[in-house]
Amino acid sequence: PVRFLTGVLKWWRLWPRKESISTPDWTNWQAYALHVPFTFLFVLLLWLEAIRSRDIQHTADVLLICLTTTALGGKMINIWKYAHVAQGILFEWSTWDLFELRSKQEVDMWRFEHRRFNRVIMFYCLCSVGVIPLIVIQPLFDIPNRLPFWMWTPFDWQQPVLFWYAFIYQVTTIPIICICNVTMDVVNWYLMLHLSLCLRMLGQRLSKLQHDDKDLREKFLELVHLHQRLKQQALGIEIFISKSTFTQILVSSLIICFTIYSMQMSPVLQDLPGFAAMMQYLVAMIMQVMLPTIYGNAVIDSASMLTDSLYNSDWPDMNSRMRRLVLMFMVYLNRPVTLKAGGFFHIGLPLFTKTMNQAYSLLA
Repeated sequence: PVRFLTGVLKWWRLWPRKESISTPDWTNWQAYALHVPFTFLFVLLLWLEAIRSRDIQHTADVLLICLTTTALGGKMINIWKYAHVAQGILFEWSTWDLFELRSKQEVDMWRFEHRRFNRVIMFYCLCSVGVIPLIVIQPLFDIPNRLPFWMWTPFDWQQPVLFWYAFIYQVTTIPIICICNVTMDVVNWYLMLHLSLCLRMLGQRLSKLQHDDKDLREKFLELVHLHQRLKQQALGIEIFISKSTFTQILVSSLIICFTIYSMQMSPVLQDLPGFAAMMQYLVAMIMQVMLPTIYGNAVIDSASMLTDSLYNSDWPDMNSRMRRLVLMFMVYLNRPVTLKAGGFFHIGLPLFTKTMNQAYSLLA
């Protein structure tokens, strides 16, 4: 699934076009020409409108999209800086013999998890992209004219002629923001999913070690090397997703709070498309917090099961030298493998519950 996602990011100039690159490419003028006049300028105009607002209802409506686009800007800068790290990890997964699937059980596990991942992401994309037509089409039928999102403009956009300049700008910018935001999030989640699958694959191979295997020592040392490489990859993945996930967690509680507040204060029957758009937007925002914690929790669970998998191998009948190696490796496996957001938030299900609890507290 990630091949299609990185292809989309390459098209939007958010992923390195060269297959082998070891440093960030800050000379990508095409990326700046695309995103500065749309994404970053749109963020600036939204913040100006929020700062100038003198009504809490109006401020909440502006901050809904303002916080989302601000987090998107942070994610773009992060992916420009660390995309080469993730690209190197994906290259290792697709080319190294250590990560080649060697049994039908491993292939079935990968296919099942990829199918489930595709279904989940399809639902997330439908919730996110489905908001666009509801938000964009409804203002065309409003009298007087109304923009999909409130933003500051240097001219009076409520005049019939000038309205279309602001409207066309938003209609162009909103799909770009949505597609880039969704794709960058899904790439982060896939990296965590694939890492958890590699750890599960390692556990299956450890449990199949037999004392009468002629190449037992070589196979065991190969699995130790695989585990060490996975821990190094986990550090690389954490570097890639840490700041973007941390930014998303910080703003998500505010976004969810303002979304529910706007839905409470808006008349439902008078604006059914707007209410439906806000409902879809709320579901998308909740998934944006829930899915990374689910896949981050899968990494923790898969790593914690490695000790049990090695214990279930045929270690009692191995020779004393191999039993010592197994014991030392089991002690080493007690060190947890976790991913952190911002350096101190462990990406797991407890983080999701804390974020939702904070959103409810703010709303109350």
